[in-house]
Amino acid sequence: MAPPAVIGSQKPNARGSTTAAEQRIGQATSVVMPLLEWGAMGYVTWVLAYLICVQYLISPSEELRLSFNVQPRRSTGIALIVIYAILVLLLLIPWLRLLQLIWSKPDLIPLGNPSREKMDTSTKAFEQYDAFTCDYEGFPLWCDKCHNFKPDRTHHCKELGRCVRRMDHYCPWAGGIIAESTHKFFLQFTFFAALYTAYSWIVVAIFLADRISKVGSRPGTWIGALVVTVLFFVFTFTMTGMTGWNLMINFTSVEGIQRGGIHNIAFLVSRSPQGSSSPPTSSTSTPSKNGPSNSDSEGDWPVLRTVQRSSGRTWVVMQTKPLEHPWYTSLMMGWKDTMGNNPIDWFLPIKQSPCKQRTRRGEFEWGEVVFDMARKYEADNPGARLALLDGVR
Repeated sequence: MAPPAVIGSQKPNARGSTTAAEQRIGQATSVVMPLLEWGAMGYVTWVLAYLICVQYLISPSEELRLSFNVQPRRSTGIALIVIYAILVLLLLIPWLRLLQLIWSKPDLIPLGNPSREKMDTSTKAFEQYDAFTCDYEGFPLWCDKCHNFKPDRTHHCKELGRCVRRMDHYCPWAGGIIAESTHKFFLQFTFFAALYTAYSWIVVAIFLADRISKVGSRPGTWIGALVVTVLFFVFTFTMTGMTGWNLMINFTSVEGIQRGGIHNIAFLVSRSPQGSSSPPTSSTSTPSKNGPSNSDSEGDWPVLRTVQRSSGRTWVVMQTKPLEHPWYTSLMMGWKDTMGNNPIDWFLPIKQSPCKQRTRRGEFEWGEVVFDMARKYEADNPGARLALLDGVR
């Protein structure tokens, strides 16, 4: 008899095989789930538009008219079909736009060179910003699976096996990854799906009750459509509410799960403090004299170190306090950051989110807490100037 398996004694490629299997399963579900949704929509369309509107309202059978006095209600049936068609169109447009972007995968971070380590990889792409999130050493956050630095708010998606910009979650029901380019269209999709399913179950429920009172029958197809639409309404309405609120407070789902943690932020020093010398060029980084011990005072943010890059630029690394979100601005600004500045853009799935527009300050618009950190540093270091505050003092 073969010896029992010992935990932790798998072959070196066992974990890789498991990850590959998880990726295949995740990507397969993102194809199967939308097909099931299309099937459900087809079933509801058949019940509502044909069985209810056509066969029961517009042209009831002779048995229904003579035996149960069910008279034709043509205007009602036609109006219900027209409204239903409009809602289907409003649902399909953002859904197809969402799928188009998901399939084009615009938010994936390029893979790095597996033979290179963090210390050997250029940080030039990040040094164009006045501030960026970093590790304790002042380097941008590193992904050891993609062998590359991660821009702010980027997370590794296990279903895709890649880092994704401003990743929210992987949604098989929507067809794939919800991230920087797709977050807006995902909310529009769930919003119109909630409207569509709400209308459908209300119509089915009203005329199912009407048929029960007049005919005394309960068609199983009608009941099935009612169950399907109610379940999908609860799901889409809940997702719309949760997603909309997260957008307003400028949290992704991943950031919501990690809420309570701290962030290290590297600030570009545009002018050094009076009487201080720049860090020695032979060292990558040196601890700051305003080190972590300063965090003991209330309202202070710890200064971890100063860093000088090969470009000659100097950065100061500071740390947020727990529960502080570096990108929270206000509820309306958080909403507009993803949905757009014009109310028309909130409903039309055409324009990309404003958060995709990079500025010199950073990958995304910084929240007030980050500016407060910069002001505190300048107050504690007379003569020092941080580039983030240039023009906003």
